Amino acid sequence: MGKIRGVYGKPLEAFLNLKVSEEMLNMIGQAIVKRISDEAKKDFAKRGWSGEDPMNGPPVWNSFSYRIKQSSIEILSTFYGMRELTTGDIPERRMTWLTQKGAGRVGSVSTSMTVGAGAGVRPVYKKGKKPLVIPIENEVGEIIFRTAPLQLKDAWIHPGIAKFTFVQRAINKAREDCRVIMAGEVRKKLTGG
Repeated sequence: MGKIRGVYGKPLEAFLNLKVSEEMLNMIGQAIVKRISDEAKKDFAKRGWSGEDPMNGPPVWNSFSYRIKQSSIEILSTFYGMRELTTGDIPERRMTWLTQKGAGRVGSVSTSMTVGAGAGVRPVYKKGKKPLVIPIENEVGEIIFRTAPLQLKDAWIHPGIAKFTFVQRAINKAREDCRVIMAGEVRKKLTGG
């Protein structure tokens, strides 16, 4: 479980001029986790991603929790790669696992000496292995099938993934929830309830 954000209680105490209770921190933590879960669901749907954890954990919207540490709230996630998805862009990189060699399909590569249409590098597939064929959806929604490149050096390049901004958006929206919670606490203190 990785920490993705912290909300600190001491500034709240100074701002409200009252002791921040554990009950209040729990209410704020629940409000923030709910907002983050809702915003994560929206972002993953916009990108057409399932939200399933690649390491078989819970879906992204169920991966968030919080813990209270002293007077602070730490927002946590069990979703694999959440820190990278929310803190920076994932750069372009070669997808070597999507090559005939990277997938373990090719035993050797030979160079054909014949002249003509069939001349060139020819893979020799391992016994029982067929070429790695990848279904790809094009711009108009059609599925095309492409044979993966043979050599690691020819691997397709992943275009990268832009940073997700749902955590910051959720924190901004949760501020209003927190104001309501804090106003209730101030009201209780003033009325003695």
